[in-house]
Amino acid sequence: MKKLFKFYKQHREIINYLFVGGFTTVVSIATFALFMNVLGLSAVASNIISWIIVIIIAYFLNRYFVFVKHATDFKGIVREIASFIVARIATLLLETFVVWLGIDVMKFNSEIGVVIVKTFGQVLVVVSNYVLSKFLIFKNSNSADNNADRVRNNAGNRKR
Repeated sequence: MKKLFKFYKQHREIINYLFVGGFTTVVSIATFALFMNVLGLSAVASNIISWIIVIIIAYFLNRYFVFVKHATDFKGIVREIASFIVARIATLLLETFVVWLGIDVMKFNSEIGVVIVKTFGQVLVVVSNYVLSKFLIFKNSNSADNNADRVRNNAGNRKR
């Protein structure tokens, strides 16, 4: 049990991200299937609506559960939200292209084909979103924590 806890502690961010990514993937696929198969919306419309639902859930889970360091001041939070939305729009376009190509062009439009295409798109999205979140969105360059770290580091440098 200690080894498991140590492993989790060493890889907390990626494990939590994969958990959140898995959860949001299930929500995305379920809402996509609901809108497409139950409500009869097109693949693209179903994908966009499921994306809107998932982006709201994903922002809060990533901010508070995955990336411990995040913006704490108003300006930083606004930048974080804006960059999160822009990055998610980019991956929405990527996934929408995959859905369109797989279902409408390549005709993988059977019930299982739709799920396979959507799942493939989601895998691409999860990987892309992690990279964007880690290196662009939650890098917290404007956060109070980073400012405090800079002050401590500068104070330590002056003592030398």
